[in-house]
Order: sequence, then structure tokens, then C-alpha cells
Amino acid sequence: MKAGKLLGLVVAAALLARAATATEWKIVKQNGRDYVSFANLAEFYHFGEYTHANRTISLRSERRGILAHAETNEIRINGVKFYTLFPLEMHGGESLISAVDVGKIVEPVLRPSRLKNAQKVDTVVLDPGHGGTDIGTKNAWGTEKGFALEVALIAREQLQRAGFTVEMTRSGDQGLSLEERVEFANRFNNAVFVSIHFNAGTGGAGVESYALAPEGVPSTQSGGHHAASADAQPDNGNAQDGHNVALTAAIHASVLSRVSANDRGVRHARFKVLRHIRIPAVLVEGGFLNDPGEGQRIATPQYRQQLGTAIAQGIQNYNAAVNYRSGNAGFTVARASLPAHSRSITEPLHAAPPVTPVAPEEPSVSISAGE
Repeated sequence: MKAGKLLGLVVAAALLARAATATEWKIVKQNGRDYVSFANLAEFYHFGEYTHANRTISLRSERRGILAHAETNEIRINGVKFYTLFPLEMHGGESLISAVDVGKIVEPVLRPSRLKNAQKVDTVVLDPGHGGTDIGTKNAWGTEKGFALEVALIAREQLQRAGFTVEMTRSGDQGLSLEERVEFANRFNNAVFVSIHFNAGTGGAGVESYALAPEGVPSTQSGGHHAASADAQPDNGNAQDGHNVALTAAIHASVLSRVSANDRGVRHARFKVLRHIRIPAVLVEGGFLNDPGEGQRIATPQYRQQLGTAIAQGIQNYNAAVNYRSGNAGFTVARASLPAHSRSITEPLHAAPPVTPVAPEEPSVSISAGE
């Protein structure tokens, strides 16, 4: 792939900023790819504090922060874990991040209001995973298909109250192919797509969220049973790469703020249900049903209520952030400055109401338990 195409949003952002700052990207070739240093990143995004010690990199400003460790695939943006598309490298004593990761992860997360062609979200398509004879995974209290449907119904109620039109790929125990889910979602304009699942795996616990892997990069999926494709060819959904990761990050951060669970990170994969979606899309894994402690928590109405509410709030945070506009006369000047506003996609533009503590409930039977 040509370097210019790989830089994507990074190059566009640099051109917009040159009038207001002397910062330019200093490209370092590493393993045949374009990289930039974290010092360059800190300068471009106006992080006031930058430290690099013992392969630990920290960038901080008043409201934002990035923490990373060289020669890994993990960074944290405002405390939320992201798996980078390419490893963080070292060169000449400096820590580097790939230009693709800057363009496809850092830029959409830190400056969501600069995403091109952002539309006000009118419709939310909720996709409870599995259904019918496909139960997904299960535990002693219920099935993935049942728990996913309950969470989707809770999210639907919250979103409708907030004024959104909500469409569901299934509102009962129907069986649907992945192709049918995609075809249904693509009927709607000014919309987003949220597929809701639960996980299973040896030694696993926590929540993870997936955006479609960009063209030409490896998947960072941790496993699962959602029919992933192993190739790295472009898909229809790649036209929404920036919006996909912004939506994914907003929902993932919202879930972490409301659900007590391990952060397994924002990842990228080529799940079939994401590949040909023409609207911003995310697949959420709400926890591990086969983990003894987490499986029991998922089986409580309290957990599912919190998860559904968090998903709905994350969608609202995404909608507010990508459509953020300044109301003052200096907006043109503000657009040339960095950042466009002081918060990233991982924070709501207005503080979310506090979650009222509720005493733990006993596990309940899922809608589809016993079927």
C-alpha cells in the first residue's frame, strides 16, 4: 500500500494545522512502514507534558493523557486500552508509533469532531447476537442469545427516550444469518450499528469492543465465534474507519464507566457482521459467560441494565462528539487550533449522571434459558 494512503487522516490533519503551528510530522521508516515518534505526537497534539523512561511513554495535558509501553501493541488513551494495529517500536532511543495508528486510532479518538462527513445520528440499529437455534455461548443461568436480547431491549428503551429511532435486527428469538443482519442495517441512513455479544474462553474475563480492521492491517481480535475473515482486503465498512473507531471507543469507555469489569480493550477484527456495513459499526463483547464470577454477574438484571444503559449513553456521547460545533464567532480559528475541543471521544461532552449504587441481585433466568 502506498505511504500516502497509509497516512490517511494524519496527513490531512497536518495540512490543516500548519497555518497555526510549526509542527510537522517527521516520518521514520521502520520495518518498511511509516512511523512517528511519541515526542512528535506530543508536539502535534499539544500535550504539555511528555516523559519517556524505561520504555514507558506518558503524554499528558489538562484533560487528556496517553500512556504506552515500547515494543508492545497497547496504548491507553484517557485510561482506556487500545490495541494498536502495528507494534510500538524503538529507534535511536526514541519510541515510535505507526502513522497508521495515529490516523486510524489516535486522531479519531482525540479529535472526533474533525471526522469527515459526520452525520447527526437519527437511527440506531441494535443487533442482539445469535438467535433461534444458534444460542451462542451459555452458562448455568442462560444463553448468549437471551442475554444479548435483554441488553438490546434495555438500550432501545434508553435510546428512544433520548429521541432516537431504534431498529432491531431481531426483537425475539429469531434466527438470522450474518448477511441478513448486514443487509438490514444498510437500509438506514444517518445511522449506527451496534452488535451485542458475550464471550467465552479459557482464563478470560472482562469487556472488549471491536471496530472493523482497516485495509491492509492485521486483526487484533482475541478469538471468538463471530465468523472472522483472515484476509486484509478492503471492505465496504472501511469507508467508515474513523467513525467506526470513534463509535467503538465511545461505547467501550461508557461501558467501563458503568460496569465493573476488566478492560480488555478496543480492538479491530474482520467479523463478517462488520465487513460490509455502510454505516459506523461496532461489536461489543459484554463479558465472559464461562467465567465463574463474571458469568454470575452477567446473569443478574442489575448487570444487564447497566450494560444496556452504558451502550445507549456511549452512542449519545459519540453523536455529540462527532457533531460538536462551537457557537462563537471564533469557530474558524478554533478549527485551526489543537484540539477542536478539550475532550476526546472517550469522555461525554457533558458529565453523565452518577450511577446510583444498587445492592447485588441474584442471577435471573435469561429469556431463552432452557430452549
